[in-house]
Amino acid sequence: MAWIESHQELARHPKTKRFARLIGVSLPAAVGHLHFFWWWAMDYAQDGDLSRYDEYDIADACGWDGDEKQIVNALIEAGFIDEEEDGLVIHDWFEYAGRLIEKREQNAERKRRSRAKMKVDSECHADVTRPSRGQTCDDQVGHGATVPNQTIPNHNDGWIDNAPAQETFEQAHKRVFGFACNPLQGEQLLSYLKDGMHEAVIVRAIERAGESGKSGYNFKFIRAIVENYFRSGVRTLDQAIKHDAAFDQSRRRDPPGIKSRQFSQIDMLNQLEKELENRDTG
Repeated sequence: MAWIESHQELARHPKTKRFARLIGVSLPAAVGHLHFFWWWAMDYAQDGDLSRYDEYDIADACGWDGDEKQIVNALIEAGFIDEEEDGLVIHDWFEYAGRLIEKREQNAERKRRSRAKMKVDSECHADVTRPSRGQTCDDQVGHGATVPNQTIPNHNDGWIDNAPAQETFEQAHKRVFGFACNPLQGEQLLSYLKDGMHEAVIVRAIERAGESGKSGYNFKFIRAIVENYFRSGVRTLDQAIKHDAAFDQSRRRDPPGIKSRQFSQIDMLNQLEKELENRDTG
């Protein structure tokens, strides 16, 4: 899902009011034409360069039915398009769309690495069953055999058994919850990848959140699990599996009459939720 920042000041900005006057429309209509233009640019002019498009193309991108010269000149005069030696460019485009372009490049690189790893896995196990996530070509135990998830029971329609050998956290989110995470949520999870966490760890956190028994969808709980992994030094899927196994083993040793470690961990995750929320809003 492509998106772009839309600032609340746009409707009150003198540039927008001038643009509306120049094309003779209401302020809400002018804001609409601008967004149509920017949304089009995210697909067809990602670098902000309009030199390969003529006035008809730009007018069409704005959803404008009037004179094409009028709206292009208005965009220039109001300061939404700059005239340069090589042609027209969108004003300050990278300031607003740079994050989108960077995310698309990162996603493309992640998918490239994923495809490369899948190719290696396929070559390593051409004549045996593909390993589940967490087993590599170098595993010596039951080479090629499927290794079940060690800590999470498959309660919800076989989420883990049905998971692809390699998938992005966006794909995992849709698989587990039935819908995609929003762009802000995606950026928050992506920040952990930038800090060195492997994507499979985030996928595992999404699965654990889905099977946790908490009522309803709660992205803050997903993020709290990921944050707990991160603070515990977990960066790889193997480390996450060992981390969860150690907790489950200690939980089974809880003496009767004492608050279990399971509830203690839930309390800790709830506290992390509040801490992250305060950090985001502070």
